[in-house]
Amino acid sequence: MAVQIPLFPLNAVLFPHMPMALHIFEERYRRMMHDCLEQGTTFGVIAIREGREIGPSAEPYEVGTLAQLRAADPLPDGRYNIVVVGASRFHVETLSRELPYLTGSVRYLLDLPAGSAELAQRISEAFRAYARTLSALQQNTERTDIELPDDPELLSYLVAAALQVSVAERQQLLEIDSTDERLKACLSILRRERMLLENMLGYATASSSTVPLN
Repeated sequence: MAVQIPLFPLNAVLFPHMPMALHIFEERYRRMMHDCLEQGTTFGVIAIREGREIGPSAEPYEVGTLAQLRAADPLPDGRYNIVVVGASRFHVETLSRELPYLTGSVRYLLDLPAGSAELAQRISEAFRAYARTLSALQQNTERTDIELPDDPELLSYLVAAALQVSVAERQQLLEIDSTDERLKACLSILRRERMLLENMLGYATASSSTVPLN
């Protein structure tokens, strides 16, 4: 069953269970926030396929995430600082530009349950290795012990949100319905990105140890 919700196009992907801080400053989205707060409703965050966040309407992807409003700080000039947490994923059936802001008729999507605890364990190990390599490259001396959730679905979204990859690649992860398939996709990206980071780390180490000739 499709429902009509406001849509907030961004150059970012909101994943279920994950928090996101937003600054609402465009007039049309100030109106959206005003309407949501007045009506006790919320909105969907949807990544931009083509176009920009500011100015003429951008062309969004078809899959986004419902945003649960956790905190809203209205500013005197009408802007808002808000914090949302991702809830259900949805597919946009139709778009409407009748209001000042974008709205859409959406159908909510369900995740297919995970069946492989071993896969989740491999993801956890790969993500910790990725985080250690990234920390070393950034010369971060803080400890990188990371507590990861046991729940495979939550783990898949946490890792997807933490990966430093393009919006398009993050969107691909969001659109996967199967938790196991999302975990497999995350594992493939983790291995690729760790190899790239290790190459960068090796180059940086070699460069710093080179003694210049006088």
